[in-house]
Order: sequence, then structure tokens, then C-alpha cells
Amino acid sequence: RPDFRVRYVNPPALWAAPRITQVVDVRDARMIHLSGQTPTTADYRVVDGGFREQLHRVFDNIEAALASVGAGLADIVKTTTYITDPAHRDVMREVRVARLGHLPAYPANTALVVASLIEPGFLVEVDVVAAVPAGRD
Repeated sequence: RPDFRVRYVNPPALWAAPRITQVVDVRDARMIHLSGQTPTTADYRVVDGGFREQLHRVFDNIEAALASVGAGLADIVKTTTYITDPAHRDVMREVRVARLGHLPAYPANTALVVASLIEPGFLVEVDVVAAVPAGRD
């Protein structure tokens, strides 16, 4: 079988973003798509605290979801981050660095400010695409 490969590229014609990679090229992989992860516990209670606590819970949920299929944060190739208030932008960036900054390269990311999320208490939601070698379960 061909070798699994992920290539991270920041083309010179694009802005060199400090917390994202502009292009993630995945070859010969098993792709994992997570539903949007929210700041909830397993019994669907919204975590206490503000935006920072909610986003950390979202990343905890992402880690748990990925672990359930033999993957981890290092396997993320793309995230989409939805926040309900642009004032949370800097904290969003700080938490992203705290949770993903140890990786050799940041995943691609799209960040959006939305009027609201599905539950009134949600301040953030993140969906994820990850990639692992095709033979890895």
C-alpha cells in the first residue's frame, strides 16, 4: 500500500498565519470526521465558567472522540471554530495554542462568529477532520 502522508504548506502567496496552516495535503489516509463538539459533559450539561472553560471542555471532548477511534490531537488536519462573540477571539487563539501548540504544525482552521449556536448556553463549538494511516485502527 502507498505510504500515508500529511504535508503542511504555507504558500508564499498566502498570509503566514501563526496558529494555522493554510494547506494540509493528506494522502492515503483513513479520514475521521467529528460532529461539532460542544462545551458539554457526557450527560449534556454545559460546563460552568466562561468562554475559556467552555473551549477547554470542547478540546477535552475532541480528544475523547478521537481516542475512541485510535486517534489524537496530533492527527487533526482541519478544524472549524464557531464562536458567538468576537470579543472571545483572543482567548480562542490562546486556548488553541495551549491545546495544539505542541504539534509539529497547526491544522488548517476556519473561524466564524455566529449569531448563536444550537443551545443558548453554548459560546463555542468546534468540528474536526483528522487523518490516520489507512491501516491504523
